[in-house]
Amino acid sequence: MVSFTWSIAVLAGAVVPLVESSPETCVSSCSQMSIPNVTVVTAEYLLNGTQIPLPGTVESCGGPDLKANITANLCRLVLLVATTPSSEVQIEAWLPEPHSWSGRSLATGNGGIGGCIDYATMQNGAGLGFASFGTNAGHNGSVGYEFFLNQPEVINDFGHRAIHVEAEVGKELVAQYYGKGASKKYYAGCSTGGRQGFQNAHLYPEDFDGMLLGSPGIDWLHIVASKGILARRIGWPNINSSEYVRPEQWQAIVKAQIDQLDALDGVANGIIDEPTKHRFDPTSLACGTGLLNSSVCLHPQQVESVRKAYEPIANTSGHIVYPSFELGSNTDVFSNNQVNGTAALSYTILQDFWRGTIYNDSSWTPEKFSEHDMDFAVRVNPGQVNGGEKDLTSFYRKGGKIISYHGRNDETVTSALSEQFFTGVQSALNLSLEDIHGFYRLFFLPGMHHCSGGLGAWSIGNVQKYPFDHALLDSKHNALIALIDWVENGTAPDTLIGTKYENDLIGSNITAQRTYCPYPMVSRWNGLDDTSLAASWKCT
Repeated sequence: MVSFTWSIAVLAGAVVPLVESSPETCVSSCSQMSIPNVTVVTAEYLLNGTQIPLPGTVESCGGPDLKANITANLCRLVLLVATTPSSEVQIEAWLPEPHSWSGRSLATGNGGIGGCIDYATMQNGAGLGFASFGTNAGHNGSVGYEFFLNQPEVINDFGHRAIHVEAEVGKELVAQYYGKGASKKYYAGCSTGGRQGFQNAHLYPEDFDGMLLGSPGIDWLHIVASKGILARRIGWPNINSSEYVRPEQWQAIVKAQIDQLDALDGVANGIIDEPTKHRFDPTSLACGTGLLNSSVCLHPQQVESVRKAYEPIANTSGHIVYPSFELGSNTDVFSNNQVNGTAALSYTILQDFWRGTIYNDSSWTPEKFSEHDMDFAVRVNPGQVNGGEKDLTSFYRKGGKIISYHGRNDETVTSALSEQFFTGVQSALNLSLEDIHGFYRLFFLPGMHHCSGGLGAWSIGNVQKYPFDHALLDSKHNALIALIDWVENGTAPDTLIGTKYENDLIGSNITAQRTYCPYPMVSRWNGLDDTSLAASWKCT
């Protein structure tokens, strides 16, 4: 397979600029634009290499001192789009100068409960010549519930509408600013952004040609609800009960899982390659076995609590609706659940979303959360937020391409969910493995946390991570470049090579690389060569 490398020749394409961009032409061009329901808040010309403050950014999005890196000479627009009389979406557009525009566009998604523009991915996109777009999905801030209370249309924006609005407005902006439409339209999102992407492919299949979807939060309400259910299973909020497993015990529990299961894949590296293939018996950690010291060993009731924490979640009818929490993953999302001796979940999305949208009740708290609360939320499905629709027929038939990736050490969205979704799409479309690999490829990354980070060789040009390593800006090492190669040249990614950097600083010294494979194939060590080399890993 020929490696597709990003170069000036590729970037330049056959774009013929209408005018040379400048501070004056940027502002004047924007003043002449006409898009229904769109108000231009900011129009400014910015130079490559500069850094701009974003003083209006709320604290939960990194403000008020957040800064953005300008990665091309570009026209920056901040827009407000009225989606209904009671709701609006903020969109940010970075439009490179016409002579350096690649002819492509790149839209981005959100994380958590939205509210924050993905500047990291926009920075990467503009630097590669994309007309790049970001959205707040209809509200400002990733923490809180007030913006959802009594605001059904704001919920609709976050639930299903914002990415489509971003795509439509982006399409019009590109056409009016450059004098022609984008040759190809791309989308990149992780976590909630992954959910938004798959949902968009189902609801609005014409919006994008290629999608890069990391750690996708499909079946979103079950993902969020799982944190409350698992917390209850381990004794919370009764933190003085005999069933309760204390936060400090969980580090020892997870370490014991890794110690027991790590080497079964042939390499003792602190990583459980395929956590869904294993079972763990917590009786081995009971007091008296000697595996854990007396301060963190498990008493009989705690053994049962830990066992329940690793069982799948069923609804009130007894049907399994969410996979087991995965062995070897950090448990803080449900076990970090007290502050100064008082029961309180550190995972705030559950309380925020159920307060603001499910029950529309600012006094609601999750201490009595149960499967009934989960089932009610799924029935209501405010704003169609749950996502997870597996019928991607229209996107498949139009020739759209999806590269999805998921860490096997994901503490927020269990990677088994991506397994189930992949096979569900294959079944819904009645496709052979060869056929589904013709438009949708899923890569698992052992040792990667949620979206990025972890012990594994996790860097593959991840969404929400800036900057890219320009020394590895090719279709073998960067998933976005691989997606472009697939969409535009028909070269599907047979593998992706992940990179581990010293101190996880992208672009610094490389300490390891690993070859990853499209599911259901698995990356395995060849049993002979240096495990830090990509060539030592094969797809089986």
